[in-house]
Amino acid sequence: MKYTEIETKYRADEMSLVGFHTFCKERTPEHYLYSSGYDHFYHSTKDANSFCRHRNGTDLNELTFKRKTSDANSFIRTEHNIDLAKHMSQDQIQALCGEFGYEYNTSIFKTCFVYRFDWYVLSYYICYDKEMKESGRFFEIEAREDYKWSSETEAWDQIKVMERFCKALGITPQNRMKTSLFELYRK
Repeated sequence: MKYTEIETKYRADEMSLVGFHTFCKERTPEHYLYSSGYDHFYHSTKDANSFCRHRNGTDLNELTFKRKTSDANSFIRTEHNIDLAKHMSQDQIQALCGEFGYEYNTSIFKTCFVYRFDWYVLSYYICYDKEMKESGRFFEIEAREDYKWSSETEAWDQIKVMERFCKALGITPQNRMKTSLFELYRK
């Protein structure tokens, strides 16, 4: 479970940001994070189920490798996050990813509102294109990777329970997105 991401994602174009904040605050979060910055995506021509993401914002410089565990959806993926020094540039990351067969594909800008709870994370984020035009709003329910899950099944079952609690926000199992942001925005 240490390097496994288990999450569900939904379109949130009609979800109230104020309503999201109220919903989360009523549940007494452990931590709140507001962040914004670029996600630069890299793809492999040899592995369609994986990609790298360089997240570069005011408070974060991180390289993440992700690989789907199922062709059907992106609910459960292998994920490796590497914190980078603040001074490392996009050019350096692009060169490194190229050494491993990952080529630059696209970039988006995100404004994120993240609430961490004891075993899960709720996120609402707004994506923008290179012209800073809004291109979509999204909501996620994620099982915390640092929680002591007994199995992937337990974590997935708890995500589905939290999904029912989020019904008040307009969330339903039928609205789950099967694609990742990379798959949605890739060129």
